[in-house]
Amino acid sequence: MGSDAITNILRDVLKREGWPTYTEHPQDRGGPTKGGITIRTLRQWRQRPCTRKELQKLDEREALQILERRYVEANGIHRLTGTLQEQVIDNAVLSGPQLAVKDLQRSLNRSDVVVDGIIGNVTLNAIEQLGADKVERSLAVERALRLAAFVQKNPAQIVFLVGWLRRVLSFIR
Repeated sequence: MGSDAITNILRDVLKREGWPTYTEHPQDRGGPTKGGITIRTLRQWRQRPCTRKELQKLDEREALQILERRYVEANGIHRLTGTLQEQVIDNAVLSGPQLAVKDLQRSLNRSDVVVDGIIGNVTLNAIEQLGADKVERSLAVERALRLAAFVQKNPAQIVFLVGWLRRVLSFIR
């Protein structure tokens, strides 16, 4: 595992994802899930077919390893710091790392930042110039608007919208 700070962020993500509860909500497009980890993710991680029972038995140690590898070490998210990193990691688990970084880049509202889903030096410099506090608030708004638009296009997902918005708004400090 990485630093204690990353481990704490990931434990908070697991809590927001309902850890240690296994869910199989009929409207969840990700299918069977435990701690934000889908059965498809577990299969990719273990590089073999996995059963629902194996997902149900997933322990916290392995869950943290999966989350760190897939959602912290991906797309440059490890280059962020502080509560901005926490929010981007949360978004990566909820929506995927590429979309999480694109949300971040769109929230910067800068013509020099290419919305490519990868955190590079230009993105990092823009964050530094704007200030992390301002970026965190802008990112929360960007996430909320994207999720609302997603539900508008996919009405069956409305069952999750209130929870998603509460989660996003918890990052406005």
